[in-house]
Amino acid sequence: MISAQKVVILGHVFASPREKYLLVLAIVTVLALAAKNLVRSSTGRAWMAVRDMDVAAEVIGIRLLPTKLLAFAVSSFYCGVAGALYAFCYLGSVEPDGFSLDMSFRILFMIIIGGMGSILGSFLGAAFILLLPIFLDIALPWLAGLFGLPFSGATVSHIQILLFGTLIMFFLIVEPHGLARLWQIGKEKLRLWPFPH
Repeated sequence: MISAQKVVILGHVFASPREKYLLVLAIVTVLALAAKNLVRSSTGRAWMAVRDMDVAAEVIGIRLLPTKLLAFAVSSFYCGVAGALYAFCYLGSVEPDGFSLDMSFRILFMIIIGGMGSILGSFLGAAFILLLPIFLDIALPWLAGLFGLPFSGATVSHIQILLFGTLIMFFLIVEPHGLARLWQIGKEKLRLWPFPH
C-alpha cells in the first residue's frame, strides 16, 4: 500500500513539465518497442490471423478464446498505462471530467486516421489530430483576412469539426489503413522514384 507521503514525494520528484515529458517519452518508447516486438512474435501473428478471419485461424490450429483474451488483456494494459500517464502528466489529478466523451472520440479519430492495426499509425494519427487544430487556428484567420471574410473562434471550431468528419469518412471509405499506409506508399514511390520499373 502506498502512503500519502510517498505519493507527495513522487509528485515532487517529477515536478517540472520537462521531467514529466521525459518520463512519458521514456515509457512510451519502451512500450512501443515492446508492442512492435510483440506483433512480430507468434502471438502477434496469431492476433493478425484472428483479426483477418477467425474461422480460418481456428482451422489452422489457433485457439480463439485464449488469443482473444490475451489481446484484450494486453490492450487493456496499454490503455491503463496511457490513462495513468495522461492523468499524471497532463491533468495532474484523476477526475471524471478529464476523461470525457470528447476525449474518447478524439482517441477514436486518432486510430481511424492513423491506421487501424498499425503501431506507426497510432503515432501518426495522434500527431495529426493534435497538430491539425493548431494549424487551422493559424491558417484560417490568415485566409479570412486575405479574402476579407468575417471569422470568429466559433467558425474556426465548426470548420475543425467539419474537417475531422470529412477526413474520417475519407479514411474509412478510400484508405482504411490510414496515414500509415499512405506513409508506406510514399516511401515505396520515393525509393523507386528516378527510375520506376
